[in-house]
Amino acid sequence: MTLYCDVDGTLLDSSARHETLLRDLLREDGLPWPAEAPDYLTYKADGHSTRAWLEQAGLTPEQAADIAARWQARIETAPYLAQDRAYPDAVPFLQAVRRSGRSVVLISARQDAQALRATLERCELLLLADELLVVPPLHAAAEKAARLQGRIAPGDWMVGDTEADRQAAERLGLPCMVLHRGFRSRRYWQQQGVESFGSLPQVFAAMTDQTKEE
Repeated sequence: MTLYCDVDGTLLDSSARHETLLRDLLREDGLPWPAEAPDYLTYKADGHSTRAWLEQAGLTPEQAADIAARWQARIETAPYLAQDRAYPDAVPFLQAVRRSGRSVVLISARQDAQALRATLERCELLLLADELLVVPPLHAAAEKAARLQGRIAPGDWMVGDTEADRQAAERLGLPCMVLHRGFRSRRYWQQQGVESFGSLPQVFAAMTDQTKEE
């Protein structure tokens, strides 16, 4: 049995670099942080893009598109990746999964696989995984599903924090549990009619209970 586990927003708290980079880009353009705009990370967690937030903050569509493109180009550069941290429950969760007899396969949509590997090593997560799979960010759900096609066996699970993880699991017929502490909020999942969890221990308990029922 295998647990297929997303990385960003699931094991790694990478929210700091998302906002730090955006603040830096606005500063580079001589633009103040829009005090009247919605909270950036909360707005994104409710299912919106960086570009949509910029337009909501009062920038023109052209300005928003330009800054969002630069944000995407720089989000995985070293100064910002250095801000990523493992969630406090990430290591204990992976240890518990392995003790339960499951293999752990990490699967992430990233531009730079080597940079991700370095971050996971720094955060002491890589040594708890049997394998790391990295797919392109564009069309992440389809890419994840394609990468896992033919590997899924009875008793396998997926854990993630976005619709890409859930959609990939649905394509594969794979049970999936989602978190609302990462890049999607509880409100977002409620609107989708999906049960979500606030921590990895809650995920592990629910996964264990459903496995026993089966």
